[in-house]
Amino acid sequence: MGYPMTTDIHTHLGMGRTEVSEVTHDNFVEHVDMLISRMDTFGIDKAVLTPHEPAISTELYLKAADVYPDRLFSACSIIPRPIDVAKQKLKDYIDRGCKALVLDEATYHPGDPAVKSLVHDVVKNDLPIYLQNEIMTSETITFLDRMSTLYEEGKFVVLNMGGLFGFPQIISLMSRANIWLELSITFVKLVESPLRVFLDAVVQDIGVRKLVFGSGYHSEYPDIMDALNMIDLNVETSRLIMKENPWLILGVDFS
Repeated sequence: MGYPMTTDIHTHLGMGRTEVSEVTHDNFVEHVDMLISRMDTFGIDKAVLTPHEPAISTELYLKAADVYPDRLFSACSIIPRPIDVAKQKLKDYIDRGCKALVLDEATYHPGDPAVKSLVHDVVKNDLPIYLQNEIMTSETITFLDRMSTLYEEGKFVVLNMGGLFGFPQIISLMSRANIWLELSITFVKLVESPLRVFLDAVVQDIGVRKLVFGSGYHSEYPDIMDALNMIDLNVETSRLIMKENPWLILGVDFS
């Protein structure tokens, strides 16, 4: 099955955690070339690089996106405190073309008022918010519930589908129009595990409009593509996951 004009809304330079840590300002161009080559192999037309401060810097990914400005874009990762610094960084990154804000569980607390204030500014600027969590805790789920209710016009993307065991915990929120699940490797694990019944329930009861293509690492393209084939997508549903949902979330027509 082909996926023309596919957009990957979440990927890193490097093929895994170790490789990501080895990407530097001195060697990032070769990693960018490798990513583009992998994208070409699997029919990925555009990709959004997703930094995670302080380990993976926004500045590095902005430079990387500039190498192929017609194909690569960058999200921004901001630590919410001090809040005045965070808000200024957000403004600067938006001016430089960042397409989303990443909230990483390692650098924010969901109960912090500074996070709510930052979310307010992100929504006001019509950027999606990526939630990066290894495990969706009850506090994170409460935060997503509260923010998606308060900001109905916002766009909230749960990266990695909330993790293998976090995914079932957020299904109750998936009927909301402003929440999406990004695939990454969790999708592959779900398809191959007993927890697939929860995935099938989302697809059948809510629909694939809640799923959006993202890889985490471009080395995972083959496994994700195989897993998508295993859930028997037709042309229309594959187009939603691979093209229309990313465009809707990012607010950009990449055609």
